[in-house]
Amino acid sequence: MGIVRVVEWKLACSAQEADGRFRQAFTSLDLAPEGPPGSVKGTAKRAIKKNRWAAEVAVDLTSGAAGTVATCRVDMAGSKHFDLLDELADAVGADVLDDKGLDEAVGRLGKASRLFGRKEIRHVRYLLRADELVEELGQGQYTGKQGLVVLTSSRLFFLEKSLGSETVEDFPIAAISSMSLHKKMSGETLLVHAAGTKAEIKSMLHGQGDALIRAFWRVKQTADGAGATPPAAPDDAIAQLERLAGLRDQGVLSSEEFETKKIDLLRRI
Repeated sequence: MGIVRVVEWKLACSAQEADGRFRQAFTSLDLAPEGPPGSVKGTAKRAIKKNRWAAEVAVDLTSGAAGTVATCRVDMAGSKHFDLLDELADAVGADVLDDKGLDEAVGRLGKASRLFGRKEIRHVRYLLRADELVEELGQGQYTGKQGLVVLTSSRLFFLEKSLGSETVEDFPIAAISSMSLHKKMSGETLLVHAAGTKAEIKSMLHGQGDALIRAFWRVKQTADGAGATPPAAPDDAIAQLERLAGLRDQGVLSSEEFETKKIDLLRRI
């Protein structure tokens, strides 16, 4: 039909309740819902007064440990996809839509940032993945464009949104080696060192860079701790050493390989 946009929402309710809410929302928006449980589809008619083309809308629901993930797909010509998704979100109900920490992070922004970054703030929820949490926000200039800096549990991204255009620059947490900050009377410059490159986000309000760096190291330490290899128990270590020695005696491992693996194993006890 046209351009396809896909977003992920997290709902704080069961998949059964989410299915019912989406079907009611589709009905209230005159989308004529159909499909089996867990998969809701409908068609939005062309709305001339809203300058919006007809659209095919589909929602697939997946049960999770703490609620339900809704993958929403809008196939439509033009650029009004997110206007339709706004209406759908309102109809589903803010009481079950997980904001993923966005509202709390917005509350920590100054009034000026909330005012001048309002377009980006509204749009952030459509860029977040279902398993992401917003840790901190800031506002600044990247490659000459004024926008929003968003740190989540898995990445740092810069978002600039204007009429008819959108810029998103993405840095996975795992790829960021460090961050540093330059302070001047006119504002702060955040330096992001990632994968051999350096990105500069300029003209940030005082305090926002510090907050982003603190949150980054907290996220980084959590991620590193989750991926760390747990220490080997003494009994397990002895059994592994015996197996390694057997492989060495059978000629599968060389003496050098055996010594290297033994040292690594002993370090983890």
